[in-house]
Amino acid sequence: MSDYRLLCWLLAASVCLASLSVVGVAAAEEPSDDDDAEEDDPPDLDGGESESSSGSEGHLPSSGGVGSPSPEQLQPNSPSQPTPPRGWARVSGYVQPQFAVRYRPEALPRDRVEIGMAAARAGLIFDGSIAKTWRFRVHFVLSGEFLEALVGVEVVDRDGDGSVDGVAQTTELLAGMALEELSVSWSPLAILELKLGQMRIPFTAQHQSPNAELMFPDRSAPNAVFLRGSDLGGLADLRLGGERFRLALGVFNGSGLSSGRSSERGPLFAARIDANPLGAFPFGEGDLERGPFRLGVGGGLLWFPSTIYDRAGYASAQARDLRVSGSLRIAVRGFFLQAELLRYQRTDSLSSRPELATGAYGQMSFLVAVPGRFGVAPIARVGWTAEDQGFDPRQTVFVEGGVALYLGKDIPAAPRLVVEYVGENRLTEQEQAHGGAIQLTLQF
Repeated sequence: MSDYRLLCWLLAASVCLASLSVVGVAAAEEPSDDDDAEEDDPPDLDGGESESSSGSEGHLPSSGGVGSPSPEQLQPNSPSQPTPPRGWARVSGYVQPQFAVRYRPEALPRDRVEIGMAAARAGLIFDGSIAKTWRFRVHFVLSGEFLEALVGVEVVDRDGDGSVDGVAQTTELLAGMALEELSVSWSPLAILELKLGQMRIPFTAQHQSPNAELMFPDRSAPNAVFLRGSDLGGLADLRLGGERFRLALGVFNGSGLSSGRSSERGPLFAARIDANPLGAFPFGEGDLERGPFRLGVGGGLLWFPSTIYDRAGYASAQARDLRVSGSLRIAVRGFFLQAELLRYQRTDSLSSRPELATGAYGQMSFLVAVPGRFGVAPIARVGWTAEDQGFDPRQTVFVEGGVALYLGKDIPAAPRLVVEYVGENRLTEQEQAHGGAIQLTLQF
């Protein structure tokens, strides 16, 4: 673990040095009185070529370095975009307050109804370049309910006979900050990007969609069952044919898979292939540009061979964790459809019974734009998971539906208000939950 911590410190130091370089170069390139004639010339972004790209968390620049590129050139995190010149940096982000209500009829009276602000978060993103082929990105996520802390434990006597029937735990949600991404990338070729740091693993299409461009307030429940958060590692990303074909290969720590298994160690190997035969199809949920017909198919694979250690620190077992996913995406004239199938199998040297899980979800939206005023998009999603299929199967169905309102004429950058119904039906336990949420997204 000390090596990983050292890597984190080195990456943080590199970002600090990059920021100092940006400031120093910007100050050094301040035009003098003799350079007034050159002051009006815009910076040459990668030879003057400009390709549109998507997948950014923020649409408008809040700070510019040398020169002021157009909004179309300010889309980060895509190898196809022009590389910003040395001394150029920007800050962007998003704010997502949310109000939610949930009702669980079978729960304890204390937990039956939940009302209040929930899952409100904000993102702050720093993008920059210290050379033509070197770039960095830092993405913080702040939330008022980020960490769940155990604050109390007490015994429970449900029938009043003086004997202990169970133990009740009391938890509280605390404010916190997460590092969504801290990466340094190098592009030796226009079609190849090598990235090192903390980032989201390209396993599913939804896991690669920016937080501010999700169709619903959160990613689907099936997606969260198979992979969560970001991870430390390295990634090679190859894009060919104008992003019609993409191949991503990486090695990571595997912290998103071994959560709750602190005694497990091993590398996580990741691979992802995406094909967009009709042209570039950036990750992001919804057809806000109302473009022509686009089709995307892809698949992901995670392989996590690990060693399990006992409390004394000695190896006690070997484990093999394999996860696969397949995705289909369609967009045309405001209509958007996305579906994914996920499968998980884990075996270890102590048991002959594998752990199995399967999940799937599908979601769709249709954007109707009132020219020059606003946009409205009905949204719907259905998901299903079957966990622990090899021993004690548990099936759950998730249903969500609502509407997204884009409160401005520039729909991709406009404030977005999502009103949704959220339903959960645990078929095995015969438990249900119903609720709703309202989320506002502002990007800057």
